[in-house]
Amino acid sequence: MTQRRWCRPLAAVVVLSILGAGCGIRPDSAPHDVPEEDRALTQRSGASGSEAGGAGRIYLVEPGEGDLLRSVAREAPSSEELLKTLMLGPNRDELEAEYATAIPSSLQVLSVTEQAPILTVDVTPELTELTGPGLVQALAQIVYTASEIEGVDQVQITVNNAHIAWPRANLESSSEPLRTYDYPGMVRSGQPAYPTVPSGE
Repeated sequence: MTQRRWCRPLAAVVVLSILGAGCGIRPDSAPHDVPEEDRALTQRSGASGSEAGGAGRIYLVEPGEGDLLRSVAREAPSSEELLKTLMLGPNRDELEAEYATAIPSSLQVLSVTEQAPILTVDVTPELTELTGPGLVQALAQIVYTASEIEGVDQVQITVNNAHIAWPRANLESSSEPLRTYDYPGMVRSGQPAYPTVPSGE
């Protein structure tokens, strides 16, 4: 009799343990969609430029005294979108890291026409208001960014469809299409682009 009374509570504990284990949260490594109402929480606000990421690359002025250009990743479905993204300048994270741009914030891309190997980028007149090293740096940003586009190695920059004689790095002006080698020594090479990809470790 005593043995039966002792076994019943024990059996109840075992049953409850099994049921509790069945209701527990199991680890699940499968990806899941974020509910639409929660997606806004993951978006960054206050960025001047587009979010970093994607297969395209634009060139910004990196931090430091050298004022060298550094490529950063951007998502752009077309040549025109890539150049328009360049005009937006650094995003919030890049601004915090002291990246900059020599391109006027009001400069707009009017059109982009590709006839390989030349890409013609027509812009508003603000670019002509720059002078000296600032103008050279802005031109280099446009030329290096456009040259990231497959099949492009020459960039014709026009203002309201008018051809302009632009200065190269050596300050010699030319109305011919510009190439990256017209602006030598202005880009950081052999360094990982900002932001670095997390190692996952």
